[in-house]
Amino acid sequence: MNGPHEQAQRELETKTFDEDLFESCLRHAQGNENLARSYYLHRRTSELEGASEDLDRREKWPMLAPLLILYTLGTIGVLALVFGFLANRLGWL
Repeated sequence: MNGPHEQAQRELETKTFDEDLFESCLRHAQGNENLARSYYLHRRTSELEGASEDLDRREKWPMLAPLLILYTLGTIGVLALVFGFLANRLGWL
């Protein structure tokens, strides 16, 4: 099973890497080639992982249902408290 990290590492070993990205990493590493390789691996791995999954779609819906339930219960609770207070003050019950 080849993950994104292995693919980025293979690109560096076989010299098939993205030259613009590597030059950017080399500038950021101030000419240190070993550090530039680490930067490249990190950035390229995150690019490859980002392409494989959509985090927004995965995370949005599982959190939405519990929040809607809590907000609905909270709203009903507040309305019940207000109704109870007014019923007590105005003698409705």
